[in-house]
Amino acid sequence: MAFELMSQAIVGLDIGSSMIKSIRLKKLKDGYELTGAEITPLSSDPIEEMEPDARLSLIRGAIKKILSQKNIGSKAAATAIPGDSAIIRYIKVPYMGDDELKNMIHYEAEQYIPLGMDQVVFDYQVLNEVEEENQKKMEVLLVAVKNETMNQHLDLLKDAGVKAKVIDVDAFALCNAYQLNLGEETEGVKADTVALINMGAKFTTVTILEKGIPHLTRDVNIGGNNFTKEIQREFNLSFAQAEELKKQQAAIMVESEALLLGGMPGGGDDKASRIYEAITPALNKLLNDIRRSFDFYESSIKKKPVQKVLISGGSSKIKNIDRFLSERLGVPVEVNYPFKNINISSKNFDFDYLRANAVHFNVALGLALRKEDK
Repeated sequence: MAFELMSQAIVGLDIGSSMIKSIRLKKLKDGYELTGAEITPLSSDPIEEMEPDARLSLIRGAIKKILSQKNIGSKAAATAIPGDSAIIRYIKVPYMGDDELKNMIHYEAEQYIPLGMDQVVFDYQVLNEVEEENQKKMEVLLVAVKNETMNQHLDLLKDAGVKAKVIDVDAFALCNAYQLNLGEETEGVKADTVALINMGAKFTTVTILEKGIPHLTRDVNIGGNNFTKEIQREFNLSFAQAEELKKQQAAIMVESEALLLGGMPGGGDDKASRIYEAITPALNKLLNDIRRSFDFYESSIKKKPVQKVLISGGSSKIKNIDRFLSERLGVPVEVNYPFKNINISSKNFDFDYLRANAVHFNVALGLALRKEDK
């Protein structure tokens, strides 16, 4: 799913709420080579609490900075709208040809999008063909973005000197990156139904796919900043200090390791316990919202139960969060490494840096892959 504005995109530009990430790829005969991977932090404080003009100025400056990096070096980019700014619907329609669908999809979309069609930028994509009650149908993804939201996004890009080639939705960019690794199974876990959970600073995106096809997308209003603010309150620190403490010492007690706290960074002192206790309410809220998404998928959409979870984003780096989610959800949970099927030259990249920061690049990689779309 993408709102294409020009021909091919070149750079994947993920504009997050705590950092800007950018990926550049080179198309090879048998795949892709990573030629650029950059991260530019935005601010030590939450940008949503800034004045709008100051926030936009900060983001513009960060975009200009990251696109001027030597291994990125391009103004042409594919970017994404956050999922909470898009109206996303999954519908089924009787099977029909491409031209017939194109002619009737606006009428169909009016029933599902709670705004006038003249108020939104609208796109659709056929996901799958299914048989229901002896009738052949098509599963169609509808995405609409308010004109005002799209114009603000385009104005931001223009002011930052970006030549926007594709505007996607971050959840579907994430799916695009996952498709590249589809079939790559670790630890022998073969799963048809997979949940991609991207834990950003402001919110967490949950997308459930069956055989690589998305069927549910939800944004949960819990992100890394919620954990940081709880640590900030507990220790009476600045947000920046709490963020650093979270990165260095946050860890989760899991049932399979009753003595885990003794092995935490910092020697298992009271600070580690206090951090864990401070973030537990937000962690449980996130868990419950993920559970509700799974339950809705399994009961209302009547697909297969989720068999595997892949996590990404900054909060996926919290020690033991994968084991915590696996124990509570009852399914295998793995960190979503995006570069499995990407050629990476040791001459150009520090592998330790890429491994340490890989979870930040899933959306940017999915956007960079959009350059091959026609």
